[in-house]
Amino acid sequence: MRNKIQMLINFIADSKILLLDEPLTSLDVVVQDDMKKLFRTMKKNHIIIFSTHILELALDLCDEIIILNNQKLELIGKKDLNTKSYKDKIIKSLKDNKND
Repeated sequence: MRNKIQMLINFIADSKILLLDEPLTSLDVVVQDDMKKLFRTMKKNHIIIFSTHILELALDLCDEIIILNNQKLELIGKKDLNTKSYKDKIIKSLKDNKND
């Protein structure tokens, strides 16, 4: 409920730039779907920057995707993220970092 209220406050404030951290994580499936529709509408007149660990969400909502990998930011083409080889590369890199 707290997350829903915070999201409503962000929308009511109507800031031209929204910075959100895992905005859909604690929301149920129905509310997530409504929020995605709202984000798609809002991004026409706003800049929305959000962090997520869910690649599918980023692919669904984002025009540009930047991945933090090995302490470096990488601008990634959406078509690259849809390939199994790229996803395997990211997962391998994350596993290697965990073992260090």
